[in-house]
Amino acid sequence: MAEVRPFFKAKISTLEGSDRNGDPDRARVLPLVADGVVTRPLALHWSVRGGMCPLAVGDLVWCARSEDGDGIVLSRADGEWAGFVPGAVTVEGQLTGQAGGTFAADVTAAGISATGHTHTAPHGETSGPH
Repeated sequence: MAEVRPFFKAKISTLEGSDRNGDPDRARVLPLVADGVVTRPLALHWSVRGGMCPLAVGDLVWCARSEDGDGIVLSRADGEWAGFVPGAVTVEGQLTGQAGGTFAADVTAAGISATGHTHTAPHGETSGPH
């Protein structure tokens, strides 16, 4: 059996635990050089949880571990990513987009609805929602 290095490639053996979204937050992995020896549960980096980067038993992943055996699953070995972030996202600071945006629901900025706001015309009449 070869030595399992601090940074290693492995296969997912089991997915375990549950984060705040109900997705697995730990995995036991089988290092490719470990001759069948499965690790203790390793944390799943947030970027490989849930729909962002679906993992399944048997998938190849890159992992890192410390001398005491604690570690983390860092990424899929194929580098794939689903291209979206499920659930609510909070951004501190300015959010800048380069290509516009499309939203399936109303957007509110400073308490004003984009689809439900009205404007008052010069003679006091009010336009309908835009």
